[in-house]
Amino acid sequence: MMQRGCMSLCTYWVLAFIVLLHAAKVEQVKFDTTQLHARPELAAEQRMVDDASGDIEVWRIEDLQMQPVDPKTYGQFYGGDCYLVLYTYLRSGRPHYVLYMWQGRHASVDEITACALNAIELDKKHGDEAVQVRVTMGKEPTHFLAIFKGKLIIYEGGTSRAQKSTPEPAIRLFQVRGTNEMNTKATEVPARASSLNSNDVFLLATNQVCYLWCGKGCSGDEREMAKMVADIVSRRDKHTILEGQEPAEFWEALGGKAPYASEKRFQEQITHYQPRLFECSNQTGRFIMTEVVDFCQEDLDEDDVMLLDTWEEIFLWVGKASNTYERNEAVASAKEYLKTHPAGRDLATPIILVKQGCEPLNFTGWFNAWDPYKWSDGKSYEEMKNSLGDVSALSEITVDLNNISLSKRTLSMTNLAGSSTSSASPEYKSHFNHNDSSSYANSSANGSPFTVPNDKGVYSREVLMNKTVDELPEGVDPTKKEYYLSDADFHEIFGKSKHEFYQMPKWKQQNEKKQCGLF
Repeated sequence: MMQRGCMSLCTYWVLAFIVLLHAAKVEQVKFDTTQLHARPELAAEQRMVDDASGDIEVWRIEDLQMQPVDPKTYGQFYGGDCYLVLYTYLRSGRPHYVLYMWQGRHASVDEITACALNAIELDKKHGDEAVQVRVTMGKEPTHFLAIFKGKLIIYEGGTSRAQKSTPEPAIRLFQVRGTNEMNTKATEVPARASSLNSNDVFLLATNQVCYLWCGKGCSGDEREMAKMVADIVSRRDKHTILEGQEPAEFWEALGGKAPYASEKRFQEQITHYQPRLFECSNQTGRFIMTEVVDFCQEDLDEDDVMLLDTWEEIFLWVGKASNTYERNEAVASAKEYLKTHPAGRDLATPIILVKQGCEPLNFTGWFNAWDPYKWSDGKSYEEMKNSLGDVSALSEITVDLNNISLSKRTLSMTNLAGSSTSSASPEYKSHFNHNDSSSYANSSANGSPFTVPNDKGVYSREVLMNKTVDELPEGVDPTKKEYYLSDADFHEIFGKSKHEFYQMPKWKQQNEKKQCGLF
């Protein structure tokens, strides 16, 4: 008995020791990017279309034409230039494309325009299916950082052209932020002491030496990433110095000591924002934007352009049957939407063009139960690609926001902007939930002929329109008044057949019923 008790006690301590050993050694598990495919909602949250392991090609706009950039200098962007970055990745065994249009802060209007035009031509060469992303200098999205593997360097001005009109500065200061290859960026800042920040690592490159200045609040990972960037920024000897232990030469290079930010950085407040979807259409004869609440994939109307606002990005989804006017106005409206938003939205928010049938994961992830085969109709990939049509009219996506004047006919953006302070997480309903519970709604959604759901037949419009429940004939479903109209009356009131009406998204049906007094 005593022996069994001792053995049990020994076993207990051995197990306890093993548990403590594991607790003391916590493994840092790398983020599993394969989850992006299994969980598209994660791709949307992380703003990543994939794990950034695809291929990249970079061109600089020079003399209004595309000039290939030396792969050895990929990741180095100058504020006086515009660049096109084509990212290619595989999904389901076929190539997908993301086309970034990077606009330098000091690039000319001609260069920005040429960047847009060349992007259209490059997109056409790849089947008109690239996801186009306008990137304003300093507002590089997460995936853009990741594809350059921690070697993204933004120079304030100048150019990467072989023939430079101005010499390189003798002293340059770079602020480095990031903890790994997926999120690191070095940005040139004014070479003076007031640019320093105790929370970051800075690189001070001179003609004699390159200092790695480590603020008291930076981490070891940040210092390691800064060392990698330093080898690109300067070929001079590297000297690591800690905040408070700077040699006199360091301050001399910065023009003397000066006060700088030394407060502990507060974690960036992430705005809790429920994504919003708008339909952009001129089917009524004038261009309007209509919000779709509790949206799902079924609400994407292939006859229109849809605007999806996820706060950090604006998506323009182009339906294959949308017209040129809708496409042009949608681009202008997206920019006006940002300008008039009551929350003071950043005008450099990326505007991303997505074409029907070529939706990336960071778009589909905002929709519950996304069906990638919804619009295929049994067609092959090539047939789907050929049916997308010409979307070159969207070239205005890169025009300066401040130069956009929206048509007075466009619905007031102030009314659309709404509140952005909702703390509730977005909840999406499956498109199956959007179908009516009756067999008639289900059959119409599948394209089956419409059937009157009541043996009593049809009624005149006078009997059905603008009537309360008590005023309706016995047996008439008050939620489906339009069902009881004759085909002729239905077409005269709605301007379409019953079959066409029930092919529309449920929210659009309800809007038209309200307008016609049949809701």
